[in-house]
Order: sequence, then C-alpha cells, then structure tokens
Amino acid sequence: MKLERISDNKIKFSISVEELEQKGLFEQDQWKDSYMWHDLFEDMLDEVQGKFGIETQMEITVEIESFDDQEICMILTLESEDDFSDWEDENGIMKSMNDYDVLVYFDDFEDVLDLLKRINQLNKVNNRLIHLSIFYYEKNYYLLIEDLLEFDSLVMEAICAEYGQHSKITKHILMEYGRAVLIKDSIDKILFYF
Repeated sequence: MKLERISDNKIKFSISVEELEQKGLFEQDQWKDSYMWHDLFEDMLDEVQGKFGIETQMEITVEIESFDDQEICMILTLESEDDFSDWEDENGIMKSMNDYDVLVYFDDFEDVLDLLKRINQLNKVNNRLIHLSIFYYEKNYYLLIEDLLEFDSLVMEAICAEYGQHSKITKHILMEYGRAVLIKDSIDKILFYF
C-alpha cells in the first residue's frame, strides 16, 4: 500500500491487486462482503494516522480513481475543515481550502510557451497575478499553476487541456524528484526570458 498526499485534505492510496488478494477480497464473492472492505479502510486510516500523524475521526470520502490488472488507486478526502493544523505547507502557513492547483504536462517546451502566451492574454483581461512553476521530469515538462479560486481553476484546466495533458502525478513528486526550471514566477517574467 502506497500513500501520497495530493492536497491539504486528500491522500491517494495505491494498493496492488496482490495485496487485495492477500486480504481475501477477490475470492469468489468475498469482494461483496462489506466487512472486508471496512477492514481495508480501517487499515488505510491507520496508515494515514501513522504516516501523517493526524486523527481520522472525521467525515471521509473515498473515491476509486482507477482500477486495472496491477492496482487500484483511491482518493481519500478528509471532509472536516475544523482541524487541519497538522497539514501545513512548507512555510508553516496553512493553505486556504479554497485554493486549487492545476498541473499539466507537455512533450515539448514550445507547447508550454504557447499555453503561457494564451494565459497571459486571458490574464490581462482579468488582471490577476498568477504564479506558476515549470518542472522537467521523466522527459516531460510540467506546468504547475497554484492557489487559484475554484472557478479560475476550472477555466484554467479547460485552457490547459488544449495544449497539454492532465498530470497523474502530484506536485509533491515534482518538487521532490523533478528538476525545477522556474519556481513561482509570473507569466510576464517567464515570457520575458523565453
């Protein structure tokens, strides 16, 4: 079972089919047994508490993100906004629950620049300061746009889909293993250099 924090209140679980078989979830009609799934979710919550040190006594939503021959990926969302004091960002400042990120990847850097020109035109109309970061990871360029309002993130995702592809990896992986090209720069500054 692998855990990956994807936002302030969401955790992605990747559980191999082999692990599920070991728990007996694929034996004949056992996958229908809600008690076995309950035990699995209890194990997941124990992992969250052990790895991140937070109490999981709150409303929780579990979504199945993907399911294939090798693994099942689930997103666990902690719904309570009362106590996220353990979930601080690198600066020790808690992010607002209204902040959204957009992360897309590209095969070619020219596509990144074309997208930035389009966003810059849109941004001049809205007159909002947008900070972005560009990473290089596993032969792809990744554009991370952070701290957007919900509506702005939906618009930005639609525009980004015209130029790149939605990333399945998280910004935390990029920050850890990717090579930073630019970190939290403005669009004007990036376009000035390129």
